[in-house]
Amino acid sequence: MSSKNILRTILIVILFLSTSSSKAQPYETGIGFRLAGITSGISVKHYISSNSALEGILSFGRHAFLITGLYEKHQPFPNAEGLSWFFGGGAHVGFFSSEYRYYDFYYKSHGKIKYVEFEHSDAGTFLGGDFILGMEYKFKNAPVDLGLDVKPFIDLVPGLYGYWEGALSIRFTL
Repeated sequence: MSSKNILRTILIVILFLSTSSSKAQPYETGIGFRLAGITSGISVKHYISSNSALEGILSFGRHAFLITGLYEKHQPFPNAEGLSWFFGGGAHVGFFSSEYRYYDFYYKSHGKIKYVEFEHSDAGTFLGGDFILGMEYKFKNAPVDLGLDVKPFIDLVPGLYGYWEGALSIRFTL
């Protein structure tokens, strides 16, 4: 099977599943934590319909702050109450500052090593696109939702950089 046929089959399956009937949303709003790499932070998910949600992520990293907004389509698994899978996309904007110093051993002169100290200070903004694919489980008798996902994303500004990470999300539901 060619790569075009595989891609075509995947798109047909996603379209079929996204148009299938779904149950009522498992909760209205969930607030919690996303445990990942670069995008670890606070997660807020709000359902805008029975199978569509908006998710916002505030991430705090080393010398960086990242805001991500996602639109997600949710589909329940048949015969598995509380378990659903989702896919979607969105965008992010981030801000970073970096100050560091390092020593570079430069040369040896008269039996002594001479070194040069470098200081670097940089700050900037980055923008990009995000994709997400995952599963989540809403506990029936508890206000808790657990999610697992993969979220590849790319920075478009200031340059083209790609990232791939997975996460565990724990949210308290309202």
